[in-house]
Parts: sequence; C-alpha cells; structure tokens
Amino acid sequence: MKPAADVEVSLVFRHFYPILAGAAERFRRYSLPLAAHGIRYEVFTLREEEAHEQSERLHETLNVRRFSVQGKPWVRDAALFQQAWQHLSQRQPKGHVLQTSLAHDLSWPWLRRIRQRGMGCVYVGTMVGRPESGLPAWRRWAQSVKSWRNYQPFHRVVVSTTVMARWFQSQGVNPKRIEVIPNGVDLQRFRPARDVAEKQALRERWGLPVKGPVALFAGSIVPRKGIDLLLQAWPIVKQKLPEAQLVLVGGFDRPTFMTRERMAELSRFQEEMRTLAMQPECGGSVHFVGESSEVELWLRASDVFVFPTEQEGMGNVVLEAMASAIPSVITNFHGLPEQEFGKPGQEFVLVPRNSESLAQSLTELLSSPDQATAIGWNGHSWAQRELGLDLTIQRYAELYRRLAFVP
Repeated sequence: MKPAADVEVSLVFRHFYPILAGAAERFRRYSLPLAAHGIRYEVFTLREEEAHEQSERLHETLNVRRFSVQGKPWVRDAALFQQAWQHLSQRQPKGHVLQTSLAHDLSWPWLRRIRQRGMGCVYVGTMVGRPESGLPAWRRWAQSVKSWRNYQPFHRVVVSTTVMARWFQSQGVNPKRIEVIPNGVDLQRFRPARDVAEKQALRERWGLPVKGPVALFAGSIVPRKGIDLLLQAWPIVKQKLPEAQLVLVGGFDRPTFMTRERMAELSRFQEEMRTLAMQPECGGSVHFVGESSEVELWLRASDVFVFPTEQEGMGNVVLEAMASAIPSVITNFHGLPEQEFGKPGQEFVLVPRNSESLAQSLTELLSSPDQATAIGWNGHSWAQRELGLDLTIQRYAELYRRLAFVP
C-alpha cells in the first residue's frame, strides 16, 4: 500500500558514497527500504575527488549533490548547510525534513533558518563524547552553553544506545527530544556461511589459507580504532597458534579533509602500523586489504571478529559480526552499549584494553571451535531477535513523517 504522502529528507554529510563513511553508508543502505514507506533522500555532501560526479542519482529515491569547497572543515560544513538552505528555501516546508550529524557554531545559523521556516530538523548522534574535566570551570560552562545552543534547532536528537542518550542529556539536550533507535542490521546481507565449502571458497578467492584460524578486524585504520593494540597482541597469538592469520579490512589511505598537521600525524601512525605488521614475530600473517564493500563476505570467511576500539557511538560492525554468527572479541571502550550487544560472555566476549587480555581471548576462541561456535550462534540469535533492520526502518519512517508535518 502506498503511504498517504511522500516525504523528502535532506541529508547533510561531510562524506558520502563512494566514500565508505560509517553513518553515511548506513543511511545509504536505509534508503531503499525507506522508499517503500514513501521516504526520499536528497544528500548534500563534499566532492572529495574530481572523479566524483557533482550530481548523481544512485536510485530512484536517492539523489546526491556534491560541492567542491575549500577551507577548514567547519567552514566547509557551513557551505554545505548554506547549499541545503538555498535548496529548501525554494520548497514548501510541509513534507520536508533536514537531517545531519553536524552541529557546531557555523552550522547553527543555517539550521535555525531552516527550522524557523517550519521544517523538521533531526540530528543523528554517531559518537559518545568524553567530558573535558581538565578544563577551567568557566571554559566548561562556556562549552555547555555553546553545546546547548547548537542542538537547539533540532526537533529530535536520534541516538542508537541508552549510553549515547545520557551523553546528549549531559550536553543540554532535553530528554523529551531524544529518541533511541538502534542501528538495524540487514539480516539477509549479514548471514552465517552456509557451510564449510562456502567459507573455504571465499578464502581461496582472497588467497588465504583454506584451513587454519582467521581473525578479522573491519574499520578505518586510525588511532581510535585500536589497531596498535591489536598488532601488539598478535605476536602473542602467533606464538601459540602459528597458523593463525589476521585480516584488516578498512581504509588505510582514505581521502579526508584534515588539516596538514593532522594528516601528517595520521600518516605517521599508519606507517607505524605497517612496521608492526611486518615484524618477524607476525610471520607475514597480517593482511591489510583496504576498504571493501563486501564486509559480509570477509565475515563469512573468518572465525573470530576483533574490535579493539577506544571510543564509539555504537560500533555497528559488531552487530554485523553477530548477525553473521562470528564470535566478537571487544575491548571495553568508551561508549560501550549496556543493552544493545546482549551480555558479555554470552553473545560476545568483553576484555580489558591491554594486549595480554586481548591476545588471551583471541587465542582461546581461535583454538576452541566449539566455544567460538556457541558464542557466535548466541550472537546470531540475539541479532535475529533484537537487531533486525525492519524495526529500525519503520521507526525512522514514522519519525520523518511526524516531523515533515510539524505544526
């Protein structure tokens, strides 16, 4: 049945497809099922490479507008909101919603205009921040006032976990404006391998040993993700399991709009990670494979998923591993969901953030197929019960429709 009225949602993202940025990629995948609810997406994003088209229709209800903008990151953000305002100011407010994950001093004036015009505004949280307790009291007060102001234009702040909800309350967001919508998982895409033959065929495709334990990490190769901790732990695993292989799926030289200093810092980190991976103790067992749009296949080819991150909003890749019936070893990171992953020791394994604990848990699971299988299937059952994409899509569709016709 066709919905009573269509809704257009303008998404403002720094990065969007073909750049595989976490939240943006998630909403790109949401766009097709949301189309069945009468929701259309129009994306405003930065044009990161000349090869990227300025205007592109990815499918019937997903249009992308890319803009070449110079300057510091926040200045570029402001230019994106200005473009969104110019587009929306020519449209009737009813039936339109603006959504973003950017809220700061330069976005606030444009967001205020959009809201004053009568359009619904949604902020989607992607990270649990850290309190800056070392700052002087007056600085903390000034930041709290700015934070309160920058979130004021939004009718709703959507978060994926209860931990994130508490963080935004601490930033001055009224709890009545916070809505918890867990990140759904496509249970058709992320599924267990059908049998041993499917797993072996995938390993052959990528030149991995058909037999022997394989651990997988998926995410950007940046300091926050804890790659250094993982590569410090891996030689300990190799001592006990000489045949073990470690696969790292994620962007190593991903284009960004960082400052020159930040880019140099990241380049140094990445070079250090290459050096750690090539140390003799690793025995050539560490494989950097770059960004991939086939994470689901890498999960099916692996035995254990490892996520040594320091800080996250939710860590959607953990949910994808659970849906694939792969046991997950997670370090105790800032922002760890209290409910959404299930119970530690049952649906996943939680370890302290040190190389010895990480190595011990990886070794135990990689050398104990029965234990790994039990945890993997517990996680799969949890994902089937609690994390299906259908409920997430339904809740976003209802939210958009409410805000598209705000009084």
